Amino acid sequence: MTDKKAPKGLLPTDQPDLFFEDNPVGRLKKEVWDSTDAQIDGILKEYGIPSPVEWAKPGSYIQTTIRHQVEANRKKNDIVFIPVGCTELHGKHTISAMDTLFVSAIVEGVHRYTAKQGAPVNLALPPLMYGGHPYHHMGMPGTVILREHVVRELMLDVML
Repeated sequence: MTDKKAPKGLLPTDQPDLFFEDNPVGRLKKEVWDSTDAQIDGILKEYGIPSPVEWAKPGSYIQTTIRHQVEANRKKNDIVFIPVGCTELHGKHTISAMDTLFVSAIVEGVHRYTAKQGAPVNLALPPLMYGGHPYHHMGMPGTVILREHVVRELMLDVML
């Protein structure tokens, strides 16, 4: 950590041009940024990451959970996560579903973690694989873009 001075309302890092906001989210981001590899491994282990995708695992998603358990889960925790990942290529070395697979792994980790706490968050299938994202990706092979208002309306319909 350097002794650089941060602009008002920001927290410094060891990178000269990287700052985090001085608020609860920014402090959490800075804590993760400043963590050692061993600390990150511990956090990931607590959330069960890495782990195979659980799209078909009974009880992981609303659609793979028996109705009475869905109702019981909602009484404990009414939060619903909808994984959203864009379909786009990040280069010749990878697949266009990377965003969707990563976000699914993250929300599944949150589900496992909150289930251990006795109040599992609810996850909705299928992941929204066509996000509204920057139009500079338009025309790239393997990229599918939905208009932002379509994504917004779809999310609202699923959450209501």
